[in-house]
Amino acid sequence: MEKEQLKLISNLFGNELRKHRMVDRDITQERFAQDTGIGPEHIGEIERGVKLPRIETLLRLRNAGVDINRIFDHIIEELDSRGLDIRKE
Repeated sequence: MEKEQLKLISNLFGNELRKHRMVDRDITQERFAQDTGIGPEHIGEIERGVKLPRIETLLRLRNAGVDINRIFDHIIEELDSRGLDIRKE
């Protein structure tokens, strides 16, 4: 996968996570950190697209009620709309 694609995926994931936190749950990063067991700084880095979450982080998000499948579906739809196929090498 190309570096630009990873950056786009990281940004898309972060935007969707921020939307979940702010729109769906209407809570602060600090409260979200308490709910997920993930540090608020790390949540901020994910939301800004600076970091992609690791498997452990994805599990924590899912256990806190984040619909990870919905986020991934949105990412795939967005990539498809841009003509990008991450299945191709």
